[in-house]
This record gives sequence, structure tokens and C-alpha cells, in this order.
Amino acid sequence: MAKKKNNNFFVDFWNGDVSLVKSYWLVGVLLSAVFGFVSALIILSIGLHFHAVYGLIIPWLIYTTVGIWRSSDKYKGPKHWAVLAKVAVVLGIIIQFRDILTGAV
Repeated sequence: MAKKKNNNFFVDFWNGDVSLVKSYWLVGVLLSAVFGFVSALIILSIGLHFHAVYGLIIPWLIYTTVGIWRSSDKYKGPKHWAVLAKVAVVLGIIIQFRDILTGAV
């Protein structure tokens, strides 16, 4: 049976079927910045402590990490770009969890 093509960008991203450039820069950088800003606005507007934003940020961090990682696994270009994307993802995770543990914002 032939695999059905999915037309959902977010599912394609999760599966690593979005190009590495779009995965890293569009989702990992641009959409992550928008998501973080909107998440903070929502948390603050409903009167929760700012650190409650991590309840939204952690699942997003997992989602973007998996999508970028899978996209870099499927990348057909020069291997150093895939390696650099993975290094950036790992460094981002370390920084995020350092911030969570220290309460840094």
C-alpha cells in the first residue's frame, strides 16, 4: 500500500519531511520566538506566575527538537549543516534547562 502524502506542515515537520533550512530557521527560530512571546502573553494575561510559561515551552522544545533532528537526519546536502543543526539543538536544550533550573528568564 502506498504511503499517503500528508498536507499538514506541522506533521511533516515532526516527521522530518520539511527541509532542514525551513525546519531550523522557520520553525526552530522564527516560530519559536513567536510561540514564546504569545505563550508569555497568555500566561501573564490570565494571572499565572511567569514560570508557568515553561508548561507550554517544554512541549514546544520537545516538538522542535524532534522535528529539526529528524530533518537533519534526512538532509541530503553537505553533512556539516546537519551536524551543526544538531549541535545548535543540543546547545539550545542545555541553555533552556539551565534557565528552567536557575529560574532565569
